[in-house]
Amino acid sequence: MIFGRKKQQASPAEPDPDDLSDELDDEELDDGSDDGMDDDEVDSDADVGFDDEDEEVDEEADEWIAFDESEDWREEGPFDIDEVDLEADDVPRLDLGALIVTPEEGMQIQIIADAESGNGLALVLSLNGAAMQVEVKAAPQSGGFAAEVRDDIIEETLSAGGSAERRKGPYGTELRRVVPVESPDGEDAFAPLRDWLVEGPRWLVLGRLMGDAAIDVSGDGASQPFDEAFRNLIVRRGDEPMAPGQTVPLKVPEG
Repeated sequence: MIFGRKKQQASPAEPDPDDLSDELDDEELDDGSDDGMDDDEVDSDADVGFDDEDEEVDEEADEWIAFDESEDWREEGPFDIDEVDLEADDVPRLDLGALIVTPEEGMQIQIIADAESGNGLALVLSLNGAAMQVEVKAAPQSGGFAAEVRDDIIEETLSAGGSAERRKGPYGTELRRVVPVESPDGEDAFAPLRDWLVEGPRWLVLGRLMGDAAIDVSGDGASQPFDEAFRNLIVRRGDEPMAPGQTVPLKVPEG
């Protein structure tokens, strides 16, 4: 980590797209604006029947929510723009509007942009056969949005024939998944993914580890530089009203 939060009152070359195409799904860049209510929002007094399996799923989800709320997982980043003093050092950073990035040495940078609007949808950092995709989403001020997004990702993964599990990670509950992909030679294959979901003031950052970084769950190997880059992210959400789950667009650098 390069810097910490301000004291509060009261309280490079682009990677080859072919190397990433197997692991970057169009549907996983969806703005999430159609998120619906989950089972926990149904009136408990209503005349609705739940089986034991439903109750076990709800209890498991509640346990992971409690784990997320057990400590401040953002104490060492990612940061909100109002929490840091960028004038305090001369570290070179890349300003993408909604994200200010401090890539680790040797990392390649790619912006995934919308073909019609030209807005950046996601940032991809890659290094030595591993990569991390980063997206910024609008989130409600009340919090708790990460759990909803996590549930949606699990449902989408299982529907696509993959597997997903919740595990304890460096930013609270993380997802470890295996998803079906098509290999470069056209064969069916599977790719490992890890998802970090972090909430800040009216925003959520999703970091998706791919390749060797997704396999290194110890944090001592291929995932370590991505962990450092993720912690040093600074989010500039802006004040404009946005629906929860809507992608906060990135500014694509000119040239």
